[in-house]
Amino acid sequence: MVRLCMVFKNSLFLFMVVSLFMISCSKDGETNTANFQETPVDESAKLAAKELYNDYYLTSASNNNDMDWTGSEPSCDPGSIPQSVRDKILMRLMYFRKAVGLNNEIAENLTKSEKAQHAALMMYANNQLDHFPPENWKCYSVKGKDGAGNSLLAMSKNAEAIDTYIRDQGANNGPVGHRRWLLWPRLQEIGVGNTEASNALWVLGNPGNPPSDTPDFISWPPQGYVPNKLVYPRWSFSIKDADFTETQLSMKDSNGNPVTLSVEELDNAYGDRTIVWIPEGINNNSTKDELYQVTLENVKVDDESNDFEYSVILFDIDG
Repeated sequence: MVRLCMVFKNSLFLFMVVSLFMISCSKDGETNTANFQETPVDESAKLAAKELYNDYYLTSASNNNDMDWTGSEPSCDPGSIPQSVRDKILMRLMYFRKAVGLNNEIAENLTKSEKAQHAALMMYANNQLDHFPPENWKCYSVKGKDGAGNSLLAMSKNAEAIDTYIRDQGANNGPVGHRRWLLWPRLQEIGVGNTEASNALWVLGNPGNPPSDTPDFISWPPQGYVPNKLVYPRWSFSIKDADFTETQLSMKDSNGNPVTLSVEELDNAYGDRTIVWIPEGINNNSTKDELYQVTLENVKVDDESNDFEYSVILFDIDG
C-alpha cells in the first residue's frame, strides 16, 4: 500500500471553445447555459490533451535505464538521485499543472532539496511518515527534521510519487492537501528528496505571484479532456479565498442522469480554498469518451455569490 503524508501548515487549463464551457456569474445576473449533451466534440482539444500526456506524463515515467539512489539506509547516508530522475519528477509535476492551466515553470531549490533528501532517508529508514520526527529515529538529523516539516511525504519514489500526491487517497486525506500544494498557482519552487522507497517534496515557503494566465479555478480532474486512468476517486475545485460553506454541488453523467456525491469536510489549511467530493459510479475504464458535468452554485468570492459549471471528458489514452 502506498502511504503519504501532507504538510500540516496553513499557509492544461484547456479552454474548449467548442466542446465544453464554463459559466461564472453573479446570482444577480442571468446565465445562459447550453445543453452539454448537444455540444459537439472538439477533436483538436482531445488531441492536445493526448499530446500533453505523451510529452510530459509518458516521458517522465520511470524505466530500467534510470540510475539508482546512491545512498544507504544501513549507514544513514542520504545519498542523491541523478539529475535525470530529478528532471522526471519536475516533468511529472508540470504535467498535472499544465493540465489544470498552470504554465509557469517550477524551479528546484538545491538547499531545500538537500534537506528534503535527508527527510526522505529518515522516512525510508523508519518505514513511516512523520512531519515531526523524534530524535530517537534511526538516521535522525536536523536537516531531515527541517525537511520533513516543510515537505509532502510519501512511501513511493521517482515521478510516480507525484501521482501518489495528486491521487491523495486514504481516510486522512479528505482535504487533498498534497494535491492542493502541488497545484497551487503561487508555487514557484520545490525541494526534491528521493530514495529507493520514499519521497519528500519541499513545497512550503517563498510563494510567488500566480501566473497572469491563471484560470478562474483549479480542479482535478480538470475541465476538458483528461485520461480516464488519472481520474481518481476524490474530485476537487479550488479558488483563492473562496467560501464554500453554502455551496450546492451537483453532477450529471453523459446521459443527463444525476451523480450521487459525498462531500468531504471543508479544510482551509492547504494552498487555496477547496471543496472536495467523491462521485459514485464514475466510469474510468470505458473505451469511449465519458462526459460529466459539474455544477457549483453559491460559491462566495469577494463577498459575491457565483455559480460555476464545467464539463470533464474522460477518454481512453490507449484507445
